[in-house]
Amino acid sequence: MSVVGKWTLFYDWNCDESYSSTSMDVKADGTWTNGEGFSGLWVHVAGMFMFHFNNYETTYAGNHASLSITGIMTTFSGKSSLTGCFYMLKSGVRTTFADERDMKKANSLGEQ
Repeated sequence: MSVVGKWTLFYDWNCDESYSSTSMDVKADGTWTNGEGFSGLWVHVAGMFMFHFNNYETTYAGNHASLSITGIMTTFSGKSSLTGCFYMLKSGVRTTFADERDMKKANSLGEQ
């Protein structure tokens, strides 16, 4: 399974179910960029995917299974470290949010 490609990253600092999201492009050269202007390096070994941010100690690590990755992240900043949860979905994977949005749009257009 390759992690190279376009993903959506859903991240939640403090794991309190307040997810934010951004696009993420995982490149074959071992780098990544996201829709918030950040970039960094990544590694994928034995079903584990880990990436960190350039110029920051922030690191994400998770399990890769098919078209999704689920894991945790931290800022590694001592006593003031932040931790959280994240998941990633490969481009093209439908989410409940997308399904609900499409259903509302269809209903507003009078489609069933």
